[in-house]
Amino acid sequence: MEPNDLNDLFDNELLFDAEGHLTDGGLRALQDDRLDDLGRLEAAEHLTFCDYCLARYTALIEAAPQALRQPMRDLIPQVQNLMRLRSFRIMTNRYVSTAAAVLIAFAVWQFGLSGISSATKRQPAALQEPRVTVSQSISGALDRFSSNLNQFFDGFQSTVTSGLSQLADHSNPSNLTPKNGGSPADGE
Repeated sequence: MEPNDLNDLFDNELLFDAEGHLTDGGLRALQDDRLDDLGRLEAAEHLTFCDYCLARYTALIEAAPQALRQPMRDLIPQVQNLMRLRSFRIMTNRYVSTAAAVLIAFAVWQFGLSGISSATKRQPAALQEPRVTVSQSISGALDRFSSNLNQFFDGFQSTVTSGLSQLADHSNPSNLTPKNGGSPADGE
């Protein structure tokens, strides 16, 4: 009993002939997507090892009109959107991981492991320092970071300035002549 309507599923009992090959009706049902899940699985498995049926199925597909050989819709925009989404997720995960590592390093640097060990030692109540809030501690850390950054840039600026002044001295031809009256090739 072979179905005539394209919406009817093909009978899996008619999928293979007596020799174990796919029938012509079975190949057309596979091409028209009229097989159920089990029938598709059996046909696909058979096509992986039977060259005879694979050649017949390939010839059936090549004989189909060009309109049937093309996909029903263009997949390029969908694939590109998925690639953009995945690359965004990867980059976001990298930045979040980096930011978390920086925050943890900053916290360890600021509060220090020695602060943890000293906090575990109990001092008499008269010797304990007043408690500092987290916001005060963070504010102090940011102030120290800012002053250290300013010192770094000041040192960098003075290094650049001295380097530029040395370059200016070497570019002046009057400074290139030796003071002892020799030639510039003799050295200084």
